[in-house]
Amino acid sequence: MKYESAYLRQNPKTEKWQGFIRYKTAEGKWRQTGKTFPATVKTRKQAEKALQIWRAEKELEAVTDTWLPDSETRVGDYVSAFIDDMESSKSIEPRTITGYRTIAARIMDGFSDVRMRELSPTMIQKWENSLSTGGLAPNTVISYHRLLSEACTHAVNVDVLPKNPCTAVKTPKRKSPTPNSLDAEGFARLAVTLDHMEPSPVTVAAAIALYTGMRQGEICGLRWRDYDPKRSIITVNESISAAKGGSYSKQPKTKSSIRILPVSMELATVLRRRLAHVIEELQVHNVHLTPQEFGALYIIGYIDGRFFTPNAVSHRWKRLSTEFGLIGTQGRAVTFHDLRHSFATRAIAAGADVKAVSAILGHTNAAITLNVYADADPDSKRRASNLVAEATKAVGEVYPYAVAALPAKTPE
Repeated sequence: MKYESAYLRQNPKTEKWQGFIRYKTAEGKWRQTGKTFPATVKTRKQAEKALQIWRAEKELEAVTDTWLPDSETRVGDYVSAFIDDMESSKSIEPRTITGYRTIAARIMDGFSDVRMRELSPTMIQKWENSLSTGGLAPNTVISYHRLLSEACTHAVNVDVLPKNPCTAVKTPKRKSPTPNSLDAEGFARLAVTLDHMEPSPVTVAAAIALYTGMRQGEICGLRWRDYDPKRSIITVNESISAAKGGSYSKQPKTKSSIRILPVSMELATVLRRRLAHVIEELQVHNVHLTPQEFGALYIIGYIDGRFFTPNAVSHRWKRLSTEFGLIGTQGRAVTFHDLRHSFATRAIAAGADVKAVSAILGHTNAAITLNVYADADPDSKRRASNLVAEATKAVGEVYPYAVAALPAKTPE
């Protein structure tokens, strides 16, 4: 472990000075650790001296090369080391690691001078409450709690802590997402609009999302060899994800995400136009590919074999969505992910089997689909009630059960 640089910051709320040291691990990864100095450190000059002493102590620890996280380890450092272990073992993907690093920085700031042995449910509860009052969404606070709890569970397993202090903490109530999907008219208008546009990466990606409900990363990872026009199917077996340092290719998130999807006639038309556009582009640049090489090209990618990133799709879609003035059922601008919601909402509203929709979306079970989309269509409840009433009328003339205790119906 090599300490490369250090800097100071004064907390605007407590006015205490905080020191931060950047270091490089044995694996060559950059990390950061922090410390809040006592209230007696009042001036920048005193803070610089305190930082110098602390850095010297840390460098001495690094020279001995015998440090292992224990009960005396600061909470933030323990969580950071816990993430290092997960990254080294490759037990979670790079995108998740990037998110964990962001959360770890908040944990380090919230428990800067707290040792693992000192961590208590009361401390954690106050910290999480401050996150909520500070404006963080309930689901975000829950994700912070989850990482800290996982690190504490690890500490229990390796005998650093006798029990996990997070288990006694009450987290905010998770809010179920309400899909901001397009209504029936908006869906139809967008479909017609895309049908009249040039088959660019973003318009083709939008059409695929609209007609299949595929995730953004899955669309970016779709290759020509994954599309079978004769059988009118698409095979989803690759996804593009983003992390610190750039985007990368990976397998879809779950086993159920690896799936075969039907291609409608409308989507087949869009893909046929995209295919013609790619072939024309290859001819213009005098590029000759074997069938295998062509099959390896990404459908919305470049002719040199590169994929189109999810971030690029999001940015271009935002401009397009703004130009169209697309507003979803929740009154918000329609994001690219909302197109996936729109597919599911319209499919269920049209009477599609929930299990079939769940399989198309790549959900692990139909309960997830129901939890998200059961109330997504504002007219679905009224239609359901009307269907029951109509089904009752369709039975024909029937006679009431004998209920002698009730008064007879007054003749009209």
